[in-house]
Amino acid sequence: MKPYILIAIERSLFDTVFSTVDLERLSALGNLLNPDPPEKADKAFLLDAIGEADIVMTCWETAAFDAEIVEAASRLKLLCHAAGTVRPVVTEALWDTDVRVTSAAAALAYGVAEFCLGQILMATKRVPWLSEGTRQGYWQEAGSCFGGGFEIYQQKIGLIGAGHIGRQLLRLLENFDCEKLLYDPFCSEEEATAMGARKVESLEELFVSCRVVSLHAPTNEDTRHMLRGHHFAALPKGSVFVNTAGWSQIHEEEFVGELRKGRFIACIDRCEDEPCAMDHPYRHLPNVWLTPHIAGVMAENRFRVGTFVANEVENFVKGSPLTYEVTRSGLARMA
Repeated sequence: MKPYILIAIERSLFDTVFSTVDLERLSALGNLLNPDPPEKADKAFLLDAIGEADIVMTCWETAAFDAEIVEAASRLKLLCHAAGTVRPVVTEALWDTDVRVTSAAAALAYGVAEFCLGQILMATKRVPWLSEGTRQGYWQEAGSCFGGGFEIYQQKIGLIGAGHIGRQLLRLLENFDCEKLLYDPFCSEEEATAMGARKVESLEELFVSCRVVSLHAPTNEDTRHMLRGHHFAALPKGSVFVNTAGWSQIHEEEFVGELRKGRFIACIDRCEDEPCAMDHPYRHLPNVWLTPHIAGVMAENRFRVGTFVANEVENFVKGSPLTYEVTRSGLARMA
C-alpha cells in the first residue's frame, strides 16, 4: 500500500523547489494528500492535515512540530525537510517518537561550495577591485591592493569544517594544483586523507599556513567565537578569508579590528542581522567583498533540494537506508 504524503510547504516555495519530474516521482511513490500546496504551512494547517500523513515534506517557513502537532501526527513515520537545518521544525517532542528525519542540506551544499570556489578564484586575483578600478579610469593598479593578488597554484587552501559544504568544496578543489588543509575535530586523519586534504590539529596552524581560509563550521554554541583576532592576525599578507557559514563563529569586534589593518581580504556572505546596518563596517571597509546571503540557492539550484527529498522518499518506500538521515545525537554537531 502506498504511503500518504503531506506537502507541508508553502505554495510560493514549493514551485521553486520541486520540478515537474520530481513531483511525478513523488506521485508514483505515494498518495499526495494535497497536490495543491497550502498558502501557509502554519500550525493550523498541520493540525488539520497531519493526521492522515505517513510522510510529511517540510521547508523554510513550515511551523515547528510541537507537542500538539506531534500528538495529532499519529501515523507519521518520516519527515523530509526540503531545506537546510531541521532545527526550525524538529522539536524534542518529535525526537521522542519513532519518526525518522531527513534533510536536504546536502543539496544546498553544492551551491555554497560552487559560490566559495568562485569567490576564491576571483578574490585572490582581486577581480572585484580591478573591475571597479577600470570603471574609474585605472587599469591593473588595483591588483596590488591589500597585500597583492595571487593565484592558488601550489598554495595552501584551508577549510574549517568537513560537513556537507566543506566536503563539496574539497571535491571541487581537486581540479586545482593546490594543497588542501582541513581543521575539523570530528574528522579523522584518515577521512581527511581520503578527501584529498591534510588534517591540522589547530586553527592556529591553519591560519598561519594558508593564503586562503574558508569557514564551514556549523553555527552552534560549541563554535561561538571560535575565530578570534589573533587567528586573522596570523594570516599571511594578502590572504583571502571566505565566510558563507554564519556569523557567531567569528568574534566580530576582533575580526573587524584586523580587517581595518588592510592586510587581507574578507568575502562575507553571512551577517548577524540581515541586511546588515548601513553603518556596519562590512559595508564600508574597502577590503570586504560583501554579498547578500546568496551562496546557497537562489534559482535553479533549488530544484536539487526537491530531487534529494524525492530520493529519500524513494529510499524509505523501498526499505533502503536513508542517505541523509538526521538523528538527535547527530544534530548536536550540525548547524
